[in-house]
Amino acid sequence: MTNDIIFSKSFAFNNFHFKNYKYTDKRSGTDIHYFAYMVRGCAKICTQESSVSISEGDIFFIPKGCKYQSYWYGNTDIEFISLGFLLLPNFEGRYYAPQVIDCSDEAVRLMYDIGSCTAVSGITVGKLYTLVGMLMQNMAYQPTSRHAELINKVRELIEEDPTITVSDIAKRCAVSESALYTLFKNHSDKSIGETKREVIMEKAKSLLLSCDHPIEQLSRTLGFSSGAYFRKCFKEHFGISPREMRKNLSI
Repeated sequence: MTNDIIFSKSFAFNNFHFKNYKYTDKRSGTDIHYFAYMVRGCAKICTQESSVSISEGDIFFIPKGCKYQSYWYGNTDIEFISLGFLLLPNFEGRYYAPQVIDCSDEAVRLMYDIGSCTAVSGITVGKLYTLVGMLMQNMAYQPTSRHAELINKVRELIEEDPTITVSDIAKRCAVSESALYTLFKNHSDKSIGETKREVIMEKAKSLLLSCDHPIEQLSRTLGFSSGAYFRKCFKEHFGISPREMRKNLSI
């Protein structure tokens, strides 16, 4: 049952339909990746770095973690198919920015096929990853800078061991602690302390979904001094308690 919940919550297939104009604020960042097809209307996806204009008939991509604002508009109805998924087969570690993708008629057909039955199943997920494989061949990617690679490595180290200290992170990255603090100050919108809290909270959310361990046990696993302190930090981050989060995720 737990595995079924994890599987179903790793995908979000939807058809969106609204009138004339809509604005969405996703500056907190997306939880999953999205491929989408603009059936009717137009849109603009704006990040701090760039903006992407989307026209009727376009397939476009928004990566997991992307912070953006979007503007949807048209003369009458606006409609698009949205296929959200947690895992992108990115074995080369490339960075894919939001973009419109050149696509074949077969890709559009698959979009409509999955969008016509938004229930998550082995069949629809299989079709999704067939589509992902087709689209990724035509996607542009950006080389990852040394700074971004180092920040990503820090996040991975915290994900692997939430109890890791900044001193140990610096040693594992072969840099000094002061260089690590400077890196985050100059090349990230969060300090290393804020980044560590964010990664730990996201891991806490994942553990609440994937296992039934008591809250006290999870707090120790995540390096908190007590269950009470873990609950306090969790509620400050998500706005609800771990117990409420687990109840909501299990519905």
